[in-house]
Amino acid sequence: MKAAPDTSTNQATPRQPTPQALRRDAHAWVRRLASGEATVADAQALKHWCETSEAHATAFAEARRLWRELGPAGEAVRRRQAGAARRAPRIGRRAFLGGAIATAAGAAVAVVAPAGLLSAFPSLAADLHTATGEQRQVALAPGVTVDLNTRTSVALRRAAGVLQGVDLLGGEIAVDNTRGAAQPFVVAAGEGRAIATRASFEVRDLGQHVCVTCVSGRVRVELGSRGLGLVAGQQVTYDKRVLGAPVQADANIASAWRSGVLVFRGTPLAEVVDEINRYRAGHVVVVDGKLSRSRLNGRFRINQLEAVFAQIQEVLGASVTRLPGGIVLLG
Repeated sequence: MKAAPDTSTNQATPRQPTPQALRRDAHAWVRRLASGEATVADAQALKHWCETSEAHATAFAEARRLWRELGPAGEAVRRRQAGAARRAPRIGRRAFLGGAIATAAGAAVAVVAPAGLLSAFPSLAADLHTATGEQRQVALAPGVTVDLNTRTSVALRRAAGVLQGVDLLGGEIAVDNTRGAAQPFVVAAGEGRAIATRASFEVRDLGQHVCVTCVSGRVRVELGSRGLGLVAGQQVTYDKRVLGAPVQADANIASAWRSGVLVFRGTPLAEVVDEINRYRAGHVVVVDGKLSRSRLNGRFRINQLEAVFAQIQEVLGASVTRLPGGIVLLG
């Protein structure tokens, strides 16, 4: 575990620390937050450190930005490359670009932070991507539209110049080809894929597993040699090796993001925070293990997510500490 920086030296001397020392301490604070062992006392100490001077606050914000952008980028590209290597022996444009990204980002990760704190940074290998908090709809072909949720990267799949589907590199999409041509539309995600003709469905890939939800029509989900069919209202998840069984999906929750809202029903706070972090700049951290297991109910506008913190304070009795760079500590 990486310890929080020792600020006793700075307190003992009136001289302003060097920029290099500030950067070193700022990265130490970020690593401490990501360790999963930060305490309320750490939160108070960090707040005091950031308030020492504008230079301290700026150094912390920059360290947080580098962590958010470079760490997950390396992880996402390496994961994508591993899957591509198993599927095809040749190296294409996207794989070459991905290698360059992984090399550069991997070096930064080794110094700045381990990968995996936040969701994946949009990759240069993508044809379409959205930034933090951004959502967009794209018409890919006559009668075929794709909605991209926040922090989503998509590469187009073509054969002989004809669109066949997309590769979901990370994030969440909703596909509607109910008015398209009577040909299969394929969404490759993780180690599997979803295939549908004239259907509406959603695919979510946040790294650990992939979730496919059939909104209307029929969708076939394949993982290796295994496959199954989904009908409207059904959902299935899979990881690298296991394809789950279909379950009934709650469309009011699964598809709420398309209406600009997030819905939580008895959701553990740790999962609530993971979802919120996808939509806002900065990062929310729960520093109390017991609090992270508390459950929350609510419906929140994506463009007004600060309201979540007020409810967490009121309903769960948590303290909320705001730090530079959009960092929020819940304890």
